[in-house]
This record gives sequence, structure tokens and C-alpha cells, in this order.
Amino acid sequence: MKLTTTPLSDDEIDQLADFLTSLPSPQAMNIERLDGFFCALLIGPDLVMPSEYWPHVVGSTAADAEAFATPEQAQEIMSLVIRQWNAINAKLQSGDIYLPILLLDDEGVSRGNEWAKGFMQGVDLRRSSWQVLIHDGEHGRSLLPVLALANENHPDPELRFESPPPEKREELLHLLTASIVQIYRYFEPARTGALPATQPFTRDAPKVGRNEPCPCGSGKKYKQCCLMHLH
Repeated sequence: MKLTTTPLSDDEIDQLADFLTSLPSPQAMNIERLDGFFCALLIGPDLVMPSEYWPHVVGSTAADAEAFATPEQAQEIMSLVIRQWNAINAKLQSGDIYLPILLLDDEGVSRGNEWAKGFMQGVDLRRSSWQVLIHDGEHGRSLLPVLALANENHPDPELRFESPPPEKREELLHLLTASIVQIYRYFEPARTGALPATQPFTRDAPKVGRNEPCPCGSGKKYKQCCLMHLH
């Protein structure tokens, strides 16, 4: 029997992905969105229990009761879910960069949109607790890569981020992996009980001025782009 800390193999990731795809609810997560969702819950300031987050994974509380065909399937799938959660947590605790699970589109490109949307679902579960980072003028910019990917081609023009060129998307994905580590460090005092977070991560880049070009690559001023999304 594999330990709950053993990372999923490629075949096991595929098995979990297939299960999620088979769920009937249109709100059910795919494997990429699940990965982003779990990452946000693990690096955030508050503990979120499985009983609260699982209905969001399968699509609704009602869908939770219908997710599994047999008790054996439930046990097998939940074992994979727990190991994926623990694998992300172990990587973050080690100080290493966690590489998100990103699906390829029909053109063979990892876009990252689903991961970012899952991450923001995790943020929304504890939105009030995330406010300390969201309204932190210096460190809140760590959320910019997530916001840019989550709101790409948003139907509301005021919230929309235009699709970046391939080289800019690759840069955003690199920034995303660095942001995971930064946010994890930022909220570490909160997770260990020292509220509010008083030991934020060390900034790796200079602070962006309100009238400077937004680092997401949209071409807009920072105050008219990502800064607006942070408030």
C-alpha cells in the first residue's frame, strides 16, 4: 500500500483526471483546476477541511452524493486525492518550486487558465483572510500572474485580460510558479498562528508604480489593469 505522502504517478494522475472528467456536474473541476484549487488552499492563511472543499471539486453538495459508483471507487479516488494534496504540501514545505499540473490544448499549448481559475476558487473560499495580501501594495502583485490567466478573455471588458503572445504566456507561467512560493512564505506566519502575517516574503523585483506598464504584458498602465483586479 502506498503511503499518503507518495506523489501520484503519471498513470494515477490520468486516473484521477478521468474520474473528474466523468462527473456529470458542469461545475465539476478538471485535474488542472483541482491542482490550482488545492494549491490556493494550501498556501493560504486558513485551514480548509475536506468536508468544505470537496463539494466544490465535484460541482455541488448534491453531486457529492452521486460522485462514486461504489464504495471501492470512493476509497480509491479519495486515496489519490489525499496523496495529491499531500504531494503539493510536501513540495511547498520543502521550499522547492511546485510545478502546476497544466493540460495541453488542441494546439499542444499549456495555457494555465483552468489552473488559475481553480486557484481563485480557493481564494474565494477564504476571501476575507486573503484581503491582507490583496490590499498589500507591495506584495499583492504576487497575484498578478494568477489574475492575468484567470481573467483571460473575460466577458466583462473591464475585467478582461487579452490573450498574451506565446512568449509572454510562457513568462506568465514562470512567474506563476515563483508566485506560489512567494505567497506560501507570505502567509506562513498566519498558518502557524501568528496572525496577522507579519513576516512577508522578500520581494524579488521592484515595486510597480501605478502609472508604469503592467507586468502582465497587457500594454495598459498598472492602475488600469492588474491593480484594479486586486481591489
